[in-house]
Amino acid sequence: MRGTLCLLLSAFCFLLSSCGYTATRILPAHYRTIYVEPLQNKIPITEEIGERAGFVTNFPQIEERVTREVINRFLIDGNLRISNKLAGADLVLTGSLLDFYRQALRRRDDDTVEEYRLNLTVALTLRDKEGKLLLQDSALIGDSTYFVSGPSSKTETAAVDSLVTDFSRRVVEWVIEYW
Repeated sequence: MRGTLCLLLSAFCFLLSSCGYTATRILPAHYRTIYVEPLQNKIPITEEIGERAGFVTNFPQIEERVTREVINRFLIDGNLRISNKLAGADLVLTGSLLDFYRQALRRRDDDTVEEYRLNLTVALTLRDKEGKLLLQDSALIGDSTYFVSGPSSKTETAAVDSLVTDFSRRVVEWVIEYW
């Protein structure tokens, strides 16, 4: 009986000590708020279609959707509070949408497209309140794939929603994992 109790106590202590969860902040204490500047849309929609992107793709006001979802993702993450004013923020995130394209991934025998990939490329900069550059990425990419028919099919609008969600998750990880 005493051996069993000792074994259970040892197992409990081992489990307690190996717990990886912590409630401490990852970020330095002086970074509590972030201001997400509305992203600029610099997607060159008038350029010629190239080999890389078989179709010109454009969604009106995509920059607003991406900005809104990045803000929501920071709220969900909880490491930084969102500041509504630039002057009150410890960090400032700015960026420009550079490319948004649809690429055929899979074709049927009759050359119709069965699966597409959507890609969003954005240049981002993170600065502190003094303007010091902390992070910069000239081509952070989010992507999403979708089938146009079959049991796994979805609309391009639903795929864009998945793309925006994926991209915003990557932005928050990019900012938080810097530290």
